[in-house]
Amino acid sequence: MSITLEKFAAESILFDFDCTDNLALDETIVGSPVMSYFPVMTGADALTFGAPVVNTTQIRYADGKLGKVGGVVQVRISGGTSSNATTPRLYSVLATFTTSTGNTLVARMKLSILSNQ
Repeated sequence: MSITLEKFAAESILFDFDCTDNLALDETIVGSPVMSYFPVMTGADALTFGAPVVNTTQIRYADGKLGKVGGVVQVRISGGTSSNATTPRLYSVLATFTTSTGNTLVARMKLSILSNQ
């Protein structure tokens, strides 16, 4: 799965990786997902992740879609910088996780960091 979301550099936002469509009906995410991103940056350019969690209740999104129990990785992301005042910087954020059937899957989100100016 791959989507593109945006945040301003100063924001700290809880993002959802809805993996429902990538899981079998009886398959769920187990354990703790591992977060990563590229390009890898340092200092103010680096992204910071909170502890990722897997949802324990069904999630209803604004578009009416349902995220099944055990099918959504939720993680707070902060940091990052735009390339300059008018050009966002694009990061690829990955959530790697294991499922109840023994599969290892990777969900990807493109995250565009906008200038605070």
